[in-house]
Amino acid sequence: MKKLIFLFLLLGPLSNIFGDSLPFFNWTLLWTGSFSNSLRTEEAETVGLEELFEEATLYNRGDLRLNFPRQDFSVRLLATDKRDLPLTEDDGRAGFNPGLGLYHRGSGSRVLYGVLNEYGLPARVSNIWARGLPFTDSRSPSSSDLKVEPSARDTPATYLYLGLPQNWRPFGIDAFFSGSLDEELNASFGGGLGLESSTSHLRLETFYTRRELPERRASAWFSSSPSLPERDSSIFALALMYNSPILGLATDLAFSETFAYGRGTYGSAALRLGHRPWRLSLSADTGTGRFVDRNGAAIAEGLRLGLRLEHFLPRSGLLRIRGSLRGESPKEIFERINFSAYYRHPGLTAAQRRALDGNFSFRFSRASISFNRDARNPEKISDSFSGMTAFQLGPINTVFNCTLSNTSMNFDSLRFTCEIGIRPITRLGTIDLGTRVGYTFRAERDPVFEFSANCSVRPGRWGRIGIRIASPDFPGRWNYSLSWRLII
Repeated sequence: MKKLIFLFLLLGPLSNIFGDSLPFFNWTLLWTGSFSNSLRTEEAETVGLEELFEEATLYNRGDLRLNFPRQDFSVRLLATDKRDLPLTEDDGRAGFNPGLGLYHRGSGSRVLYGVLNEYGLPARVSNIWARGLPFTDSRSPSSSDLKVEPSARDTPATYLYLGLPQNWRPFGIDAFFSGSLDEELNASFGGGLGLESSTSHLRLETFYTRRELPERRASAWFSSSPSLPERDSSIFALALMYNSPILGLATDLAFSETFAYGRGTYGSAALRLGHRPWRLSLSADTGTGRFVDRNGAAIAEGLRLGLRLEHFLPRSGLLRIRGSLRGESPKEIFERINFSAYYRHPGLTAAQRRALDGNFSFRFSRASISFNRDARNPEKISDSFSGMTAFQLGPINTVFNCTLSNTSMNFDSLRFTCEIGIRPITRLGTIDLGTRVGYTFRAERDPVFEFSANCSVRPGRWGRIGIRIASPDFPGRWNYSLSWRLII
């Protein structure tokens, strides 16, 4: 570690050797981690000092870049390491992941090796129901880059992306081709064509992948998922996106075929009307048949519908109304309902800040309400109502929350919480101080009182050091943690 820091400091004077705006050499070192544990009050006297912080996680990342501005080219070396303490041989969360990237900025072209983070169409056909509704503003062009926080289960792959340089795009026509190959020699390919003008953008993308899925065994003799042998699975997907200041359209269509399992289809569509100050967004997606996603997981059939109405106010003010419906099958009624409304009050003008300089003030900050229903089990329909409101009293921020939960129209719980925070700026940096207290009334059970307090220091751009103490069931149980994040 010391040798690396010395090397970076040695190369530092070369950071502007070419005299261009982009430095020749830049680097980032990240060292982050946490110590945490929990205990019960009756066990506090038997816990030794060495047992106070039994659980620890360390995460380190080094990111080096060599830039050649005149050639519009850069080289990136990335290395990440994550460990649990104390060190064990069978640590399932530990992992060291090196990465290498060659980039051409003008065209977006790149050659990568390492754990990848996918964007665009390949990502939208992965973990479908775990993702949010596919509104137009949540769709991005297809691409990949090195993943800065990989997990132990992630595996490296080789990736190639070729795009047209900016000065090679006649009449605003753009095109790209991409391909990747993982450690098991499973390949995927993508391509696209775009047409861009000063006010609008039309883009068509395709994606294809084929991989061999491992053998799957039923968890029990009565399992609804049968045992399956090793089998080939393929996905072909299309995407169309159009964006302009007043209109946005987008659609995805994906087909999968898996040997010994079957075929399936996934499709989505989104519409946006307007931009500012009013914007209306609609979204829908559905899965039918036996669709197998990008990760090789079989997804259940379903249908989701979403609506979002936004009104943008001056100085970051916002009014947003959002609703969604979801059914387990396009032919059945919707079993999950979500509705929410959020309002953020506009910030102060420059004249109001000058008038309040040094004076105590009371301001309304934001508020929200939400309703959720889960009726997948008709005998246990769960409903929850939530409300939040926040105020600012001088430098102190306060947030009040209330949540009511019912099961089959019978009272389940009622929870109240209050959060108070302050962020003074000192010579040490910005200090975040906060506390939260809560009380929960429960049906046929004792009420629960909760308490937490946290403090963190941010010394400029160098990182953060924080400590948190919480009691989810005061005073019987306590959780505490010490965390840090250092960036060089």
